[in-house]
Amino acid sequence: MNITKESTGDLTALITVEINENDYAEKVKSALNEYRKKASIPGFRVGKVPFGIVNKMYGKGVLGEEVNKILSEKLNSYITDNKLALLGNPLPSLTKEDKVDLENEKDFTFYFDIALAPEVELELNDKIKANYLDIEISDKMIDDYVLDIQNRFGEHSHPEVVAEGMEVEAEFKQLDADANVLEGGISHKGKFKIDDIKLKTATSKFLGKAKGDKVVLDPMKVFKDNDKVAAMLAVAKEMIEDLKADFEAEIVEIHLTIPAEINEDLYKKAYPTEEMKTVEEFRAKIKEDASKQFVGESDKLFLSETVDMLIEKANIQIPADFMKRWVLANSEGKLTAEQIDVEWVSYEHSLKWQLLQEKLFKENEIKVEQPEVREHIKGFIGGQYFGGQTENEALMSQMDGIVDTVMQNKEEVNKIYDQLYDKKMLDLFKEKLSLKNKSVSLEDFITKASQAPKA
Repeated sequence: MNITKESTGDLTALITVEINENDYAEKVKSALNEYRKKASIPGFRVGKVPFGIVNKMYGKGVLGEEVNKILSEKLNSYITDNKLALLGNPLPSLTKEDKVDLENEKDFTFYFDIALAPEVELELNDKIKANYLDIEISDKMIDDYVLDIQNRFGEHSHPEVVAEGMEVEAEFKQLDADANVLEGGISHKGKFKIDDIKLKTATSKFLGKAKGDKVVLDPMKVFKDNDKVAAMLAVAKEMIEDLKADFEAEIVEIHLTIPAEINEDLYKKAYPTEEMKTVEEFRAKIKEDASKQFVGESDKLFLSETVDMLIEKANIQIPADFMKRWVLANSEGKLTAEQIDVEWVSYEHSLKWQLLQEKLFKENEIKVEQPEVREHIKGFIGGQYFGGQTENEALMSQMDGIVDTVMQNKEEVNKIYDQLYDKKMLDLFKEKLSLKNKSVSLEDFITKASQAPKA
């Protein structure tokens, strides 16, 4: 047995594995003897078949199996013993052909291309500056929250006919050029507010209508709002940007909400555990909650942008040609070389981040243990279904059973591991880097987030 490595590039190499008869002879003989003990061949008792006959019948197949076993074991041992950090796995060489003739030769040579993981040289410190966007909570935003709370705790009814200020729930069906329902077209039950209609002629079509009545309209002309139309029809925003079609809207329900008055009774309903006497206290609490809610969004954008910035700063080199081959070989026929070329920037970005993550995890001793995952699940379940009653033993016993069930869902558990790792990486960035905080409006933040590259 002889294994050698020859460099073929900055991060690629050729491994040559030579296997001779001494490496496999005893193992092949032993395997054939096992076949001999069990072989059932006409004219011979079981276990009494001559070795030569067994060798003639099974020798080539057994030789191939044993050589492959030795090849795999020795190749893996060589990689481990020499502490080779690989990207992907070894692939059959493109430049050299294996020398394997089981019929006529006793020595065999195999060639493998490998890619070596690059050294990642990046140290997190306060010399690295990162932007952190804080979303401003405007008075208009607070007004919208107040109105939402008023509506939530207001009086709800279902009038007989549609009037100004009401909400209509309708069954929308896309029509063809002949005003017939389009087969395979968009069909969905959605809601809209009469006040959101931009065309007066369209508003008049709905006013006075009752359940079961039908109105034909072009949603894009009527609402002039891509987001509202996409939400109403339950389709992706991209699907309706160029949508020019009439829809039949059959009214299935009419909703009227009379907002609750802003007083202490509303404060208590909205925040049962808080003591509030004034509208100023009410608005301050809303602002506090909104700020907490938006921290999560700011964190997501900060993490995404910081990852991109650190990847660029680390200048990690990837042997693209080899990795494209490796992705193709491991796609099980689900991808073509052309598809991989199109998606390569995303693949490469993910691979670079994986390498950088591994370095940061190791240097900062970041890891997620199973008890942390269980506590995360408990925290979610406790808040959602047990009202935070963590002192009740009966409830805690019930919760443990639910956690055990969730832990059996590998896909869900892997998501939680990823979330916890992201949280630890986020905390690390906030601790090590120099953050430059900047306040922006929600609108500007949404624009910024929508322009952020997707990994």
